[in-house]
Amino acid sequence: MLLVAVAGARVAAQAEPGTSVIVDPTIAPAPDVDPDTDPGDGLARGAGRGVTPLVAPVPFKHTQLGWGLALMLGVIHRFDADTTIKPSTGAVGGFYSENGSWGVMAVEMARLDRDAWRLRAMASHVDVRYDFYGIGDDAGNAGHAIGVQQQLNFVAGMALRRVTSGLYLGPVATWMQSTVTVRDSSGSVSPPAVADLARTDLFAPGLQAEVDTRDDDFWPTTGSVGRLRAFFFSSALGGSRTFQRYVAMWSWYGRLHGEALVLAANVNVCGAHGDAPFYSLCTLGMGRGGLRGYTQGRYRDTVMTTVQAELRYHTPGRFGATAFAGFGQVAPSAGDVFQAQVLPAGGAGLRFQLTRRYPMHLRLDYAWGRNGGLLYFGVTEAF
Repeated sequence: MLLVAVAGARVAAQAEPGTSVIVDPTIAPAPDVDPDTDPGDGLARGAGRGVTPLVAPVPFKHTQLGWGLALMLGVIHRFDADTTIKPSTGAVGGFYSENGSWGVMAVEMARLDRDAWRLRAMASHVDVRYDFYGIGDDAGNAGHAIGVQQQLNFVAGMALRRVTSGLYLGPVATWMQSTVTVRDSSGSVSPPAVADLARTDLFAPGLQAEVDTRDDDFWPTTGSVGRLRAFFFSSALGGSRTFQRYVAMWSWYGRLHGEALVLAANVNVCGAHGDAPFYSLCTLGMGRGGLRGYTQGRYRDTVMTTVQAELRYHTPGRFGATAFAGFGQVAPSAGDVFQAQVLPAGGAGLRFQLTRRYPMHLRLDYAWGRNGGLLYFGVTEAF
């Protein structure tokens, strides 16, 4: 389970021939109680048996943090001798952005017993500054915000067991200690609730299921990837709040003209129930598959849904282009989603393949939403 630490950036590096890695710590600027990582973690099969170091400095452009730089230092290694299985990865890293946000982290993604077990563990500390717009689509439409600063200590672990080909299931657990302060209260938006501003300790066990039938982790042309995750935060287990958080994601990929033209689709559903702090609510533009065209955190509520489609073209060389469209909704309850405002989005992007061996791309996207346009810059695809 990867982290919150490198906000909006995807850290990529090529290692020895036949082996590469993408570490994907998406999420933030409001640190999320549900850190995201791809079910394959971008690891490619390789012939190496030893330990391979990796160094990955990557610039990024985030809708709240602005321009920044992420740096990841790690090693690719194996717990068994079968080199046809994707290797394990351990790493430490951090980021810094132009608005003064920063974070550090450590992570291990281990594959054991011929990938029958996938164990993931991480720890991080982040200090991020971002704008709080309020809760609900009316608050998002108004576009007024106050500045907040959040410090977060985070520890998470996961143990997934392969139950059948491509399907993994297992327990997860997370602990988070958070402190939020208001940096600028001169705006017309009411600050978050006093309980959200106080120091909170959140602990939750949970369950995760994931399936992955993609033909490639970097630029898939066939197959699909899906994830279902549930966390149960409880004051009875030593936490400050009791609530639940559910996330479901599914992406599909299909060829339209050989491998040069691909159609990709993505659906995300998020829900929170109970005494959830504002930063654990669902928000547009967050994490893997986040709806481009909306400032992360501007539209946030108890329930969120997004649907996206993207046309991807790749030349015989190292260049590519995309065009995408979609929509999202936020609502105070599941029953209100059908009456919620539809938030459209669309845009286009350019791609440059960073390595000749793997279709791992530098990504430049410009997306339009209800409130205007936004620029995105980073590594790997949006979903």
